[in-house]
Amino acid sequence: MDDSEDSLRRGLRDLAEGRGEAETGAAPLGAVVARGRRVRHLRRSLAAGAATLAVAGGSVLGVRWTDPAPPAPPSGPTSGPATPSYPYEGKYRPRPPSGPDDPLDTGPRAPVENTRYRYDLSAVCDLRYAVFGGRVWERADGGGSSTTVRWAGDRMRGYMSWSDGRLSRSEPDTAVFETDTPALPELRFRPLAGPAPECLGQEPERRYGNAPAATLGPERPERGVRYPYDMTKECGMRYAVFGGRLWQAESDGRTQTIIDWVNDLPLAAFMTLTSERTAVLEWPTGAEETPRTITYRPVEARGDDCT
Repeated sequence: MDDSEDSLRRGLRDLAEGRGEAETGAAPLGAVVARGRRVRHLRRSLAAGAATLAVAGGSVLGVRWTDPAPPAPPSGPTSGPATPSYPYEGKYRPRPPSGPDDPLDTGPRAPVENTRYRYDLSAVCDLRYAVFGGRVWERADGGGSSTTVRWAGDRMRGYMSWSDGRLSRSEPDTAVFETDTPALPELRFRPLAGPAPECLGQEPERRYGNAPAATLGPERPERGVRYPYDMTKECGMRYAVFGGRLWQAESDGRTQTIIDWVNDLPLAAFMTLTSERTAVLEWPTGAEETPRTITYRPVEARGDDCT
C-alpha cells in the first residue's frame, strides 16, 4: 500500500470519528480523496492497458509460437513455385499462385492467344470442366475416372493458355492447363457443347485478371526437365532469367522465326537446363512444324544491346 492509499484511509477514519480533517500535517481530505481517485483511475487504466496488451500480444505472439503448417512440397501439384528472389527486370513480374483462402485464379475474360495465365482448376467437378475466357470447357479426354490426377484442397494450381491452332501444335480452339509440376501431364480442354454442369455452381469464388503468369520456372531447375516458361519479348529475346541466373542467347533470337510482336505479352514457351552452362528455350509454331529453339549461355550482366 502506498502513502496515498494510507493517507486516504486515515482521512476517512478521522471523518467517521468526528475529528473533521485528518491529523495535523496531513493533506485535506478532499485533496486526499481526489488524489486517491487519480491513483485508482491510473491503476485501472494500467490494468486495462495490460489486459489489452495481453490480448493483442497473445494474438501476435500466438502466430509466432504456433508451429507453422509444413510447407507443401515444391513439386506438389497444388504448390506453385515461389517468386524468384533474384531481380527480374522484365515488364511483367511473375504471378504468385493463389493462397488457400483466396478466390480461384481464372485469368482474363478475353484471353490473348498463346499467353499463359495463372489458373486454378476447381476440384468440385473432378477436374473435368474449366471456366476460362468467358466460356465453359470440358476435358478433351473425357476426364472423370478415365484419368487419375491427385490434388489437395479445393483446387489444382497451374496455368491456362488458349490457341485457335494457327500458332501452336494443338488442334483448333483448345485450352491447355499446365501444372507447376512437370511430371504431371497437361490437360487439354475443348469448348463444351451443351449446358454448363450443375457442379460448377459449387465452385469457390473466382477472380479475373488480365496479367500474364510470366512464370520463370523454379530457382533450382533439374537438368533435363522441361519447365513452362514465359519468355519476355524485351531485347528481342536475347536475354532470359532462369534458375537464378541471367542467360544470353548464342545467336540473335529475332532471326530464329517470326514471333507475334503485335503485343508485348510474354511468349508461352518452355525452358530446359541441358547442362550447367546451357539452357534451351522451346516454343511451338505452326501445327505441323518442329518447335523452334534458342540456346542460352550464362552471363553476368546484360549488354548495351538491350535498352
